[in-house]
Amino acid sequence: MGLNEQPSKIVTFGNVVDSKPVSRYRIIQQSYWSKDISEVYFTVHKNGIDKCDGTFTFYLLSMDDASGFTAEEKIIDSSSWISSMSCAATNWLSQCLESHLRCQAISLSGSSSYIPTRLLQIGQPSAEKISLLLHPSLAESKIQYATVSHCWGGSSPLKLTSASLPLLEGGFPVSQLAQVFQDAIFTARSLGIQFLWIDSLCIFQDSQTDWQQESPLMSNVYRCAVMNIAASVAANSNMACFPDRDLSIVKPCIIQTSWTNTTNDNYLLYHNKILDHTFDEMPLNKRAWVVQELLLAPRVLYLTGTQLFWECYDLTASETYPGGIPSGGYHWKTREALWAVLNYSINHSSTTDMLMKSKLLYISRRLWAGIVEIYTACNLTYTTDKLVALSGIARIMEPALDDKYCAGLWEKHLAVELSWSRSHNIQDLPQGPRTYCAPSWSWASLDGRIAVGVYSEEDYNHLEMLINLMECKVETATDDTFGMITGGSLMLSGLLATVRLCPDPVAGWHIFFNGSWWPEKHDVKISLDRVYTTLEFHCLPLFLDTRQLPTWHVTCLLLEPTGIKKGQFKRVGILLASTGALGMISWNDFQDIRHEHWLEYESILDKNRYRISIL
Repeated sequence: MGLNEQPSKIVTFGNVVDSKPVSRYRIIQQSYWSKDISEVYFTVHKNGIDKCDGTFTFYLLSMDDASGFTAEEKIIDSSSWISSMSCAATNWLSQCLESHLRCQAISLSGSSSYIPTRLLQIGQPSAEKISLLLHPSLAESKIQYATVSHCWGGSSPLKLTSASLPLLEGGFPVSQLAQVFQDAIFTARSLGIQFLWIDSLCIFQDSQTDWQQESPLMSNVYRCAVMNIAASVAANSNMACFPDRDLSIVKPCIIQTSWTNTTNDNYLLYHNKILDHTFDEMPLNKRAWVVQELLLAPRVLYLTGTQLFWECYDLTASETYPGGIPSGGYHWKTREALWAVLNYSINHSSTTDMLMKSKLLYISRRLWAGIVEIYTACNLTYTTDKLVALSGIARIMEPALDDKYCAGLWEKHLAVELSWSRSHNIQDLPQGPRTYCAPSWSWASLDGRIAVGVYSEEDYNHLEMLINLMECKVETATDDTFGMITGGSLMLSGLLATVRLCPDPVAGWHIFFNGSWWPEKHDVKISLDRVYTTLEFHCLPLFLDTRQLPTWHVTCLLLEPTGIKKGQFKRVGILLASTGALGMISWNDFQDIRHEHWLEYESILDKNRYRISIL
């Protein structure tokens, strides 16, 4: 049985009976070829499942099939992290560099094509001092370096500033660094890596100019590293990544059944969401910057405090399952899709195979939408970094999508791109003013998780675009089109209507449209971006979905005039409507509706189309 495949003969389900710290589960086994049911009860202690509010799935894997997943007993008999590094981590790295075909197909690590502006030279394990190496690209020997992903916060004894540069360049004791960085150095040295890139020590922390020069290079910094060291467990830089640990958590769960109606055996028992439940609550995974750092890195070694986890394009593993974890999670599916995009861009970009291109486009759209949803659920210290912190991924996606990047959106199918929606209840989010980071039509203008619609090439054959883009203008602080945004606007034409909303604690909204009030029902849905004092909006249809004819669906933008210039608007939300909504049996009825006197626009074009701009 190959890695990451499900057991071929056993289907199991686990029903939660109790909650942590001692969780009791029941495994039910039913063979495909028999109706006989066998049960086994077991208890999970310290590493039980959090949030016991549903049914979880477990799998029983015979030990013959599990031999490729689990570790030798001698490896995990020692609680020493040194043993973990010398056995598990070293093996993962060496095997990946030597024999992983998928990783080699898109490998940029160790490449002389890019070396960061500055690196920490950490030397051999016995070295007491490290130093900041300026212009390492001028070095004669080939440089192989690792990057570090970590949570900011806590006291930082040492960071790169104009004042500290002489000290860092001249050499300083490792003990002067925050604990997370000391642990990262221990990790890199254990793996034979002599150079390290840490943001706070390789980018001047007192120079906006240096930041603007270095931030566009992030995609290269992480992609060209040999690996990334992720300090997942540390909530700030003072916390240790290698605390004392309980080996019972690391050892695989092997059970011996005592069924009376089928053959007994020894089984490996594992939970199908082990990765998600391990990483979902890790402090590092709440940082927005880390999303692209982990995805761009060709290999990641996760320091979780209980055991090491490994991730590359060929293998997802842990000390419990050094040969590969039997099941994956959403993040790992995202990395799988990213490999497809990178492999195509590097090795197949000149292909004329239209089916391959169509498939890649859909994979790329799904990948981008998934990353945006993950990213927007994370925390960001500085609002102005909203798009900068994802710019490395955007640079990779632009050639894969064969499209132009526009403040987090893509221009070719802008009507669909504009239909993003907020996943959270607007009442649960901060409503105060925020620092400008993107135009209102970009999801980056809001805080909180965002959902982005995804359509295949076949789907687009049944979508009628209802707007005409005349101009998309995005202003950035530098010449970098993926950099920090200082302004942006859309000029477009389309149909336009007026709507008034009245909140209803039971029905949601009442909508005044075409001279009548309508309740918000199954055929119409309102989603506002935030709480607004004025509820008189303009409605701009974006696209018509005819995949389910005779039923139609239309997605509209809700807009509010800026009051600065006639026909100039800001986005306030979206309106989704389908057949019969707001009294419209046919979509063509939209062209004949009555408007309120406060309808505004820049100019009228042919066929009742209006020209407007959106900031």
